[in-house]
Amino acid sequence: ITVDYRHLSLIADFMTSSAGFMPFNRIGMDSRVSPFLKMSFETSTQFLAKAAMHGDVDDLQSPASRIVVGQVTETGTGLFDTKHNLEEAWR
Repeated sequence: ITVDYRHLSLIADFMTSSAGFMPFNRIGMDSRVSPFLKMSFETSTQFLAKAAMHGDVDDLQSPASRIVVGQVTETGTGLFDTKHNLEEAWR
């Protein structure tokens, strides 16, 4: 199995983004704010049950939480809108 170094770099950035070391497992995910981000990891039913019991709210800021609810992420091609006058284009 080959693993792209960019993927490992992204995981390392995630694990050390809070000026400490955060495990990249369900324990590390449990400390995240977004319930949908938590549910996109391993144990979605446990995270869903905890979120429902505690009344957690998701502001849909993470790409994972936006994908879960079927919204376009605000990254890459979803970062901007293009506006084009179609009537002028067809003349």
